[in-house]
Amino acid sequence: MSSPQDKQEKLPPTFGLKDVFTTINLMGGVIAILFCFQGNTRYASYAFLLGYIFGDALDGVVARATNTGNRFGAEFDAVSDYMAHNIAPGFILFVAYEPINYWLAAFLASILIITGTIRHARSSVVPWGFPVAYVGIPRTGSALILASYVNSLIFQEYAYAKWIGIPLIIILSIGHLLPIPVRTHKGRPVGLFVKVMIIGFFSTTLAAMAFYRVVVFDVVFFWIQGYVLASWTVLYPEERKAFFKRYREWNMEIRKAR
Repeated sequence: MSSPQDKQEKLPPTFGLKDVFTTINLMGGVIAILFCFQGNTRYASYAFLLGYIFGDALDGVVARATNTGNRFGAEFDAVSDYMAHNIAPGFILFVAYEPINYWLAAFLASILIITGTIRHARSSVVPWGFPVAYVGIPRTGSALILASYVNSLIFQEYAYAKWIGIPLIIILSIGHLLPIPVRTHKGRPVGLFVKVMIIGFFSTTLAAMAFYRVVVFDVVFFWIQGYVLASWTVLYPEERKAFFKRYREWNMEIRKAR
């Protein structure tokens, strides 16, 4: 005769295959910081980029394909993203700008990390819960743009590009916290624009890595900044209206949270 314990449903393990890919993303951030200690922003940015492509971009896909999504995976993904897409890029910026001025480099790294941390805290207090668009520039987007910019050919070859990067860093950092809608791949089927941007980014980035590495980060910068700047245009008018309505509600819920 079977016991009540035998009749209980067997639960899947907390740490599953999806979390292996999240770990790849996390390790990309850790290795990026280690390269920053050596003053090597290019290898640091490669580690971050590879962690994103082969880790963060796949963990959600694997979770849905295997039907193993759980609260642990969601929290593990969130804190791994915080490390890889917020802390590590701050180190990359510091190393890139430290030869110009130590305190300028510290300021640029700090503003990126501080606004990204505030963004993380706000989402932890009250989930955003609007599947069609992110609120504000996602940390992944700002990290990809900035890590690629400081390794681009123009940044390396022209002194003025370093000064252009300063307002770019400040604008993207503040953009973490502004009510800017950035289209996600959720909520409804993505249109042609989003498909082209996603396929173009992954295919050309991997091709550049394989055949012409000198332009890898120029390719990444081209696709990601274009997506962040233009993705809001694919939202329907009613979606934009609903976005700003949700933002006002969400902001009030955060203020009321105790």
